[in-house]
Amino acid sequence: MTDTNLAKLAFKFKLEPNGEQRRFFSRTAGCTRFVYNHLLFKCREDFREYLEEIDSRQSNGEALNRDEAKKLSFRPLCYKCITGLNYLLPDLRKEYPFLQECPAQALQQKAQDLMRAYHRFFEGKGGLPRFKKKSLHNSFRFPQGFELDEDRKKIWLPKLGWVKYRKSINIFGKPKNVTVSLNHGDWYISVQTEFELNPLIQELNLNTAVGIDMGVVRFATLSDENHIPSLKDRLNPVYEKIEKLQRRLSRKKKDSKRYIKLRIKLSKLHKKLTDIRYDYLQKESTRLVKNHDIICVEDLKIKNMTKSAKGTIEEPGRNVKQKSGLNREILKESWSMFFKQLEYKLKLKGGIFVQIPAKNTSRACHVCGYVDKGNRKTQAEFKCIHCGHTENADVNAAKNIKRAGLAQIARQVNCNSSQQREALEA
Repeated sequence: MTDTNLAKLAFKFKLEPNGEQRRFFSRTAGCTRFVYNHLLFKCREDFREYLEEIDSRQSNGEALNRDEAKKLSFRPLCYKCITGLNYLLPDLRKEYPFLQECPAQALQQKAQDLMRAYHRFFEGKGGLPRFKKKSLHNSFRFPQGFELDEDRKKIWLPKLGWVKYRKSINIFGKPKNVTVSLNHGDWYISVQTEFELNPLIQELNLNTAVGIDMGVVRFATLSDENHIPSLKDRLNPVYEKIEKLQRRLSRKKKDSKRYIKLRIKLSKLHKKLTDIRYDYLQKESTRLVKNHDIICVEDLKIKNMTKSAKGTIEEPGRNVKQKSGLNREILKESWSMFFKQLEYKLKLKGGIFVQIPAKNTSRACHVCGYVDKGNRKTQAEFKCIHCGHTENADVNAAKNIKRAGLAQIARQVNCNSSQQREALEA
């Protein structure tokens, strides 16, 4: 079994802790958050002091050699500080006795999280790590020392013992780590497992291949002319309640009893939004994967699509309100989450998930292939100015996506077969 055949999957369950276990979770989350913030502060302070020392030496006329100039970098200093945490942890726990109540491995894992955050920052994949807030960040991870009893619906955690959880699905694969997190007043546990992927289906049924065009009026339109309705009808009533409560909240005195009560109500409504969206996407993605071996979608750059149109003072944007409303509607639908669910479920099944470039999928005619902006004069109707073909615009785009996806698979298969032939001849 090679590493390329291994995959990881997380199973999330709601915990049912008693009062003592809840207090342990809160203390452990607070300790890990304290260590993360303490280490981040130390990294920033060490680098600031180092820069001050370099400035003072340069101001005194002292020249820097090549090795010292190379060291003038944030990256090696941060890495040196973070990797030294494992040696500093015993001293840190002596200095702050409350850290001794928390499992040491949870503290070490939080330090690794900071290291990963800096790696992502230096690779250009994320921003500079920030301090964690109590109201937003309450989670910790155990890489070992836990035990899962699915029959009794309990999990053993270090320094705590057995905790009940609500079992909704059987876990498969080898458990690798466990993450405990707080979400809107409830504690959840996420068990990450590692398993071997199924090989690709030997005889893929090309008749089940489907192209999907994402939209706002319709959540998704399929190349077989079916469509998935939008989430608006389910989400809008909850959004209306949230808007009313937010108006009431703006008139309350901050941190008063009524203010806190409204904040709790708002938090529950936001959790309801998340649950509705997650449930809908899971059901629709599962239904699609059951019925289709190959699914083709557009490689959408959602971050670029939802950029603000405000512009600058010198060059103000146009149709700012309309673009802002469109951005909200796109983000409500959670296209990225939908694509991720399709991808991992197809991998588990042994199917193929294809993402193709989105260029001209809406402007090209499915029948003759003619590409022109005038083919789609309205949002809903597509009429080719070359051959006269008329069809729903989203259906036409979905058919183009399916054709491009199958062509991409064919090229990949031909490339792999030619490489294997060359290897055999050699």
